[in-house]
Amino acid sequence: MGKKKRTIFWIIPIGVIGIFFYFFGPQKTVTDNEYISYIQATPVIEKSDVMTGDAFANYCEKGRWEYFQTKMMEHVVEFKGDCEIENKVQSINLQYVVEKGQTEYRIGAMLVNGAQQSEQQRTAFLNTLK
Repeated sequence: MGKKKRTIFWIIPIGVIGIFFYFFGPQKTVTDNEYISYIQATPVIEKSDVMTGDAFANYCEKGRWEYFQTKMMEHVVEFKGDCEIENKVQSINLQYVVEKGQTEYRIGAMLVNGAQQSEQQRTAFLNTLK
């Protein structure tokens, strides 16, 4: 009888860990959805004729778009690629936070080689794309 009790004490924690991992573990990357299409079809900066998707495709190498939803239920579209910044090709991540109805968006964080950039640096980079 003691051996069965020990087995149950091992099964329950493993089951709880499995359920936790299923719901909160790594998720599949979404690379094609309506939020990504929305951002790609918006102008790079206000009053620009160049669309964001075209600008990144022409200016950056190895570019890819990803979508995810934060724990606060925000819709985030992120561009990852290698772009020329300060006369060097560097890895960038640029995030766009999209409103639920795709009526508005705001530009979020920008990382260059893993280091967060200021709003001025981000704006200067976007101006080079136009």
